[in-house]
Amino acid sequence: MICTFECTFCRDCVDTQLGGVCPNCGGNFAPRPIRPAGKLANNPPSTKRVFNPDCMKTPA
Repeated sequence: MICTFECTFCRDCVDTQLGGVCPNCGGNFAPRPIRPAGKLANNPPSTKRVFNPDCMKTPA
């Protein structure tokens, strides 16, 4: 799921931990769009993955 500032979280976190509100900007989320196949050759997705291991941990 993605917000207007392009913060991304998995759907499970958005639904169960975040209540549909981005913790970074306060915005709502929408499903991440799919990049059209014809655009992938010149605009490939990033090869760098950013992972937050604390994503599913309930705040204390």
